[in-house]
Amino acid sequence: MGFFSKGDNRKKHTEEAQQFLFEGEELEGTYGLMVDFVAFTSHRLLFVDRSVLSKSKSVVVSIPYNKIEEIAIEKTGLLSFSNNIEITIKKETHSLNFLKDTDVMGIYRDLSKRICQ
Repeated sequence: MGFFSKGDNRKKHTEEAQQFLFEGEELEGTYGLMVDFVAFTSHRLLFVDRSVLSKSKSVVVSIPYNKIEEIAIEKTGLLSFSNNIEITIKKETHSLNFLKDTDVMGIYRDLSKRICQ
């Protein structure tokens, strides 16, 4: 199902995400965010969150698909949506701010499918 981000950072994001994979886990795609990237693997969602600590530091957040309780996308017009997807887990909500030309509805549908299986 490999979705991959467009642009020059795809290779960099793929390489960065691969270092967090465990044996038997497969990287299925990466998407560029305004600040960094998000990766879909065969088991979980990985993303870099710079807002958790500070602007000079970042953390890699790992959320198994079965722990995601809710996802949301803001509708901004009749047939348009924002570039943000909010992911809620028991503890908190994370906001993923995608790059301008990203197919955010495609990502939303893919993530919906993963959490509903």
